[in-house]
Amino acid sequence: MTFPLGPFPASERLRFRIPRTSDARFYRDLMTEPDYIRFIADYGIESTEDAVAYIKSKSLARFAAQGVGLWLVELKENREPIGVCGLVVRKELKFPDLGFAFLSGYRGQGYGREAGRAVLDFATRELKLRTLCAIAHPDNKRSANLLTKLGFEAKGQRHLAEIGSTADYFVWKLRYVEAGLG
Repeated sequence: MTFPLGPFPASERLRFRIPRTSDARFYRDLMTEPDYIRFIADYGIESTEDAVAYIKSKSLARFAAQGVGLWLVELKENREPIGVCGLVVRKELKFPDLGFAFLSGYRGQGYGREAGRAVLDFATRELKLRTLCAIAHPDNKRSANLLTKLGFEAKGQRHLAEIGSTADYFVWKLRYVEAGLG
């Protein structure tokens, strides 16, 4: 597999990078949190070996196939992994999907908003995208609120076979394009 060497999103406090199999413990911790299982998915990650398999078969496979995926998000100051954020290309959606998940200890500190903004900036500047979408579990009010703060607009719900359920659907458009300046 080959992976993009950069550039990657960046922000004041956060560093983005492609996941490595050595990140398995972090992935296990993130993906076994109750909110992750409830609002995103239960991938059956019970061990670091399970997490390594997920990183290889899902995370790295997305980057290899599409050039984008969910980057691992670290604190710049100490390179501690705190979450994932990036773009997921789904066959069932017209636009790339902004996805994110953060360890519970790092929620409510503005990291999700900062990471989301960095990915939106990267998507418009580097990838030349003008429209993105996002999905959120209907009961996940925190994610819906974050998407709204980032400028996404709720556009009803979509049933996605890939996730096996119905999700709230949001769309973000580069504002200057709408104003006829793009």
